[in-house]
Amino acid sequence: MSDGWEKRLPFYYGWVIFTVTFLIYMFMYGLRYSVGIFFEPIRSEFGWSNTTTASGVTIFYWVYAFSAPFVGPLARRIGVRKTVLIGGLMLGGGGLILSGVQQLWQLYLAWGILAAIGSAALYVIPTMVLSMFFHKKRGSTVGWSSVGVSAGQALIIPQVAWLIEICGWRSSMALLGGIVIVTTSVIGFLFLRESPESIGLFPDGADQPPDKIYKDAVKSDWGTREATSNRSFKLIAASYFFSLGGIVSILTFVVPHMINVGIPSIQASAAFGIIGVMSAVGSIIFGLFSDRFGRRWTIIATTGLLAITFGVATVIPANLLVLYAWTVLYGLSYGGAPEQYAAIITDYFGRSNSTTLFGFITLAGGIGGGLFPLIGGWLVDQTGNYYSTLLFLAIATALGTGTALLAKEPNSVD
Repeated sequence: MSDGWEKRLPFYYGWVIFTVTFLIYMFMYGLRYSVGIFFEPIRSEFGWSNTTTASGVTIFYWVYAFSAPFVGPLARRIGVRKTVLIGGLMLGGGGLILSGVQQLWQLYLAWGILAAIGSAALYVIPTMVLSMFFHKKRGSTVGWSSVGVSAGQALIIPQVAWLIEICGWRSSMALLGGIVIVTTSVIGFLFLRESPESIGLFPDGADQPPDKIYKDAVKSDWGTREATSNRSFKLIAASYFFSLGGIVSILTFVVPHMINVGIPSIQASAAFGIIGVMSAVGSIIFGLFSDRFGRRWTIIATTGLLAITFGVATVIPANLLVLYAWTVLYGLSYGGAPEQYAAIITDYFGRSNSTTLFGFITLAGGIGGGLFPLIGGWLVDQTGNYYSTLLFLAIATALGTGTALLAKEPNSVD
């Protein structure tokens, strides 16, 4: 083991990894979620249709999903720091190229392909590195890092909207792309590490490996082929497929549904701000819950609440107070759910191949995230309202709960 400066810090280096992960999330999702603000001026400038322009987002999501399984093998070959460096350059560089587009194919290349591949690296790598640095506090640290997503929504997106008004969309996108390169590539390359052992430490800052201290530690890491053929892994992937499909889709349909039942559009759209705040609170609460009761029960609790929330959305009246109460429940549940899938993969199958394995889980979630909005939109077209779509998302998310319930710990003797 090496004995570098990381070991001489007055605090455990895992908290540096946590901070880096938080910041990468904040700037990555700040760009990802703000791209919708850019599409309207882009569409207006070139005269493209909404469907044509928005297709860039569809391409992005599918490329993102199918890139994720390749991130782990790349990191094992060149290291996590270089992988994140490349990811940040591709995401931020995609933004820089997007700022100069003149033709539709350039938008698809810049955002739908380059930025998508970069995003896959920037999500999978920091998440799984963080999970390697903690065992006892794995649920809370991985969960709390997702507050960076809420921070990106709250701090970056409003500034982007203001910048577009002042500087135009091209200059604003170029500036944001450059900031993303600096904040994700640079800090990731400088401060991420392969594992605590690579710098002479153990998870949680302990003085022994987890399998010497904790009864729930994996004694021997699983191989990629062995893990992906395991029943519990398949059930976790199925759970993420159903759950993320519902999570990605619900905000596409719930606000139009609220407007459709009589809530003014501005007030209905304001629900997004409440969701951002409450998802941060949910990340903190369910992170603690995860370390106390385990990742599996946290997934069951949060996806179960999400399923209930989606079902309740079908009976919300045209009442603003009820809508905002709904957003509080949704935000809390959503904030506690997604990152726990990364933690449970490390719990169940060890740390050696966890990045590659989480790439496959991300692929499953991406397929659901791309498929469910299409099904939901088709149901709206068939019925003329949003009730059947919301009910479909409630049932699908409940299936995510059920499959998680069946995903027992594969290392247990019973």
